[in-house]
Amino acid sequence: MAGGATLAPGELRQVEIGGRLLCLARTDDGELFAIDDTCSHEEESLAGGWLDGSCIECPAHNAVFDLRSGEAKMLPATEPVGTYPLRSEGDDAVVALPDEG
Repeated sequence: MAGGATLAPGELRQVEIGGRLLCLARTDDGELFAIDDTCSHEEESLAGGWLDGSCIECPAHNAVFDLRSGEAKMLPATEPVGTYPLRSEGDDAVVALPDEG
């Protein structure tokens, strides 16, 4: 994804890759993560939320997800969100999506 690796610490960005909406997140300590952008509770965009360490908080109802595992850490969400491995190549973030077929 062009420019994805240039996220500043604490920044979130919604991107579409392979027809899938993802949220790219760079934590304050510089780690870069890719997760599904849709909250598992009420389908809100997580890119509009907030980072707290290695967790992201949904802006709609304050559900919290672990960026490393996708695990729902705080109600009202109980289901995880997808996480995807990625690596930086220069200014680009390369996300590994699962094969759909």
